[in-house]
Amino acid sequence: MAVLDTDVLVYYLRGKNDSYTKINNLKKEKESLNTTIFNVAELYKGCYSMKNVAKGLMKVKLLVDALDEIFLFENDSAEEFAKLSSDLKKRGQTIGIIDELIASICIIHQESLYTGNIKHFERIDDLIVNDWNKI
Repeated sequence: MAVLDTDVLVYYLRGKNDSYTKINNLKKEKESLNTTIFNVAELYKGCYSMKNVAKGLMKVKLLVDALDEIFLFENDSAEEFAKLSSDLKKRGQTIGIIDELIASICIIHQESLYTGNIKHFERIDDLIVNDWNKI
């Protein structure tokens, strides 16, 4: 199962980075296409900085509705977030709260994260990261 990071979803919305082909290939491999509530929030946030907010919101809503699942942030994810965030801080390798929240959800659900932001996410030991640029 695949969790698509915000950058991947933005590539798809913009038709960039060969995203249509890559997503179709994942579908052919019977991967369910998911994301987290925090990725959805980042997409909506981006819409409000666009010239045509309504158009952006419509595109994001259609994309989000087409995904198989939106993983929420629940108790287990909260504890995982606290653990990994503390570990990253101790090592001096913090990646930002939103990315840490996304990672915690992926770990709890035992999901692979597809992202172009490898430098941040590879710092997290228990997270399975797939480089979007190399699939």
